[in-house]
Amino acid sequence: MSAAQYDFEIEQGSSFRISWIYKDSNGSVIDISDWCGRLTWKTNTNTVSIYSTTNVDYTLYKFSLDGPNGKLTLEFPSSTTNGFDFTNAKYDLELQSDEDHYASGTGGGKFTTRLLFGTVTINKRFSKSTTALDCT
Repeated sequence: MSAAQYDFEIEQGSSFRISWIYKDSNGSVIDISDWCGRLTWKTNTNTVSIYSTTNVDYTLYKFSLDGPNGKLTLEFPSSTTNGFDFTNAKYDLELQSDEDHYASGTGGGKFTTRLLFGTVTINKRFSKSTTALDCT
C-alpha cells in the first residue's frame, strides 16, 4: 500500500496533539502492538528533526502507540511549539513491525512501512512570548 499525503498545521506557542489510525485496505484497524513509529521532518531552514515512539523524555514531545487500536499520537507541549522558528517542513511518518521482513528471519531487518508524507506548516504568533502561560 502506498503512503498517503496528509498536510497539517501547528499553532506556534500552543499545545499540539495529532493522532492517526492505521487501517488496511478494507478499513479494518491494524494491531500495531509492539511496533515502533517515527516521524522525521526537514524544515525550510534545512533542520532535520526526528520524533520516535522510543522516546521516554516527554519534556519536548511525546509520541505514543495504542497498539490494539492501531493509533499513533504525537504531542508537543506549548513550550516546544513556541520554539519552532521555521515556516514549514516536509515530513515522513513510518511504522516498523515487531516481525522480521523475511518470514524465515534470515536478514532484512524488521518490516518497515511509510504511512504518510506531507507538509507541516507553522502558524506563527503575532505576540510570541518567551514565557509559558501559567494559571496556577
